[in-house]
Amino acid sequence: MTAIDNAANKETSKEGEKANPLMQFVSKTILKPIDSVFDGMLKSVESAGLTKQIQYPHYLNQDFFWWNVSKSFFNYEIFGSENVPPEGQPAVFCVNHQSLFDPLLYGVAVTHYSRRILHIMAKIELFETPLINAYIRWIYAFPVRRGEHDEKAYSTAIEFLKKGELVGMFPEGTLNGGGFNFLEPKIGAAKMAIEAQVPIIPVGLTGTDKIFPKGAKFPNFNARLLAKIGEPIHVHEKYFGKEPAHDELKGIMQSVMEKIKGLLQY
Repeated sequence: MTAIDNAANKETSKEGEKANPLMQFVSKTILKPIDSVFDGMLKSVESAGLTKQIQYPHYLNQDFFWWNVSKSFFNYEIFGSENVPPEGQPAVFCVNHQSLFDPLLYGVAVTHYSRRILHIMAKIELFETPLINAYIRWIYAFPVRRGEHDEKAYSTAIEFLKKGELVGMFPEGTLNGGGFNFLEPKIGAAKMAIEAQVPIIPVGLTGTDKIFPKGAKFPNFNARLLAKIGEPIHVHEKYFGKEPAHDELKGIMQSVMEKIKGLLQY
């Protein structure tokens, strides 16, 4: 098949996607307006300075809900919560990424016992999906454009850290092959932790790749699901106040991923 044929097929595929009037109607007349309402409510809450009174209780309610779901169906266990810094102390959290379930379980792992907010940096595509956009914004997620240096996302994360908040990242950037099959980590987390002069805390999620194995039609309720929060990593602190080279940042992140591997239990 030639490049022209491939291009033609892509165009045909795009036309096919656009040719679904029912989904267009549902999205335009139902989903997007609902999303806009909830998104607008959040902006009003933020403008009124009521996030602690309204958004934070909602966040804890969602933690309670997802904890009960994961505990009931997968016997979810969390270890190392004592390594979550107390209120007012910032940190960058890094976790392995092997399932679409990871963001929810990541947040629960950090928040459930500490009651602290984890601002998770999530792919921008999620924020372009009606309802999902409003939902994840209400639980403190913020968007990042993958595959490029997103200055806005980076600045947002630095701002949270300077306010004494926790920022959660997926250093691999996308789903890995499951288990110990990690992808090459991006350097953003190390660069961020150095600029903000905060510790990096590793989190290992075990079993999320087994809940919905490839080709499965139903969840695997026999999957063992657990999260282990490791001790703070300080290997990057020697670069505080400096501008490390790319290779040095890469070395830091490789050390972080090795720590995460050591937290997995397969």
